[in-house]
Amino acid sequence: MIHETTKTQRIIMAVTAVVAGIFMMYFAPSEAMHTVKVALREVMERLIPYDPDFYPAVPVLVYTYSIWMIALWLLGAFAIVLAKKVYEGVQWARSALLGFSAMTAVAGMVMLIPWMVLVVADYSKGPVPGVLPPPTDVTVMPPVIWTLAFGLIFYYIFLFMDKDTLKNKLLKLIPYTAVGIVAGMVFMNGQHGVRYFIFIPELLTNNPPSSLNPLGNVITNLDYYNAMALTTISQVQIDSLKVGQMVDIVNKAHEVVPQVVKYAKPTYDPNTLVLLIGGFMNYLSSYLMILAIPFLALKKKIGYYTILGTSLATALIGFQIYFIRGTFEWAIGGILSLILLVIFVLPVFKNMFVEPEV
Repeated sequence: MIHETTKTQRIIMAVTAVVAGIFMMYFAPSEAMHTVKVALREVMERLIPYDPDFYPAVPVLVYTYSIWMIALWLLGAFAIVLAKKVYEGVQWARSALLGFSAMTAVAGMVMLIPWMVLVVADYSKGPVPGVLPPPTDVTVMPPVIWTLAFGLIFYYIFLFMDKDTLKNKLLKLIPYTAVGIVAGMVFMNGQHGVRYFIFIPELLTNNPPSSLNPLGNVITNLDYYNAMALTTISQVQIDSLKVGQMVDIVNKAHEVVPQVVKYAKPTYDPNTLVLLIGGFMNYLSSYLMILAIPFLALKKKIGYYTILGTSLATALIGFQIYFIRGTFEWAIGGILSLILLVIFVLPVFKNMFVEPEV
């Protein structure tokens, strides 16, 4: 990926490094904080009182947004420090800034989606009754949209600012864009996995269970519940649940289906395992994909094989959760990860990242 640069190109990248650093420190975290504050207010005031399925969004958003904001500030400082090295034509510095920019773009992507889900989306028509429509005084796009936009601009400047041929630059566009897209999708699937993994049905009742109680422990609680029925059940129904009772559940297709939600005897539920892996493993895989980008640029095998390993792992868990839970976003995530794996296996792209073996 790394090719010779002109003095003008190095000046452009050095200036971009400083601008990116300032943006990552003083603008992106502020945009993220504004976005998450509004999203949290909406989920706590408008959604949770009627649909407890949303309550895990509170800790998930608090911790993930905080991690992104801290990372952006720190990497922004690094970007400014490395500006001089970029001007000098140091390859590893340019590769590092490519990774920092990728982190910014992916952060913008994954911090944008909760706004669309929690602030803009309209749940007032069901399946859980009582949810109010979205507020009318918010914009469709959140403040953090600029983090995504500027992250992409910085990313492509560091990727294309050299004397490589137009053909090679167009070829580079495919794998480097695919890594960012899949890293974002994988992280969002991780959000869904963690959200349902930490969901405890009785947590919001008057007598919430202890984590030392099987009903209050994230590893054991789903053995006592119909995991999929919980995704469309109201707080009123949870409060009135009795063991073995048939409850009218309105599923996501808006069909009323009588089901037993709370079981008398525990039964092993595969949801627990796939949500654990599909949550926290996807988080880790997303970060590993981003961290692999500088090594890809330097043609280090660790970067190439990191992409292969994480894309295979996230593809398989995506398909497994789809078959167990039947939710289509997991299949989409699995397909995208599989496409990324195929891209990096193809010789035309593989040769960009690893030296041919003699």
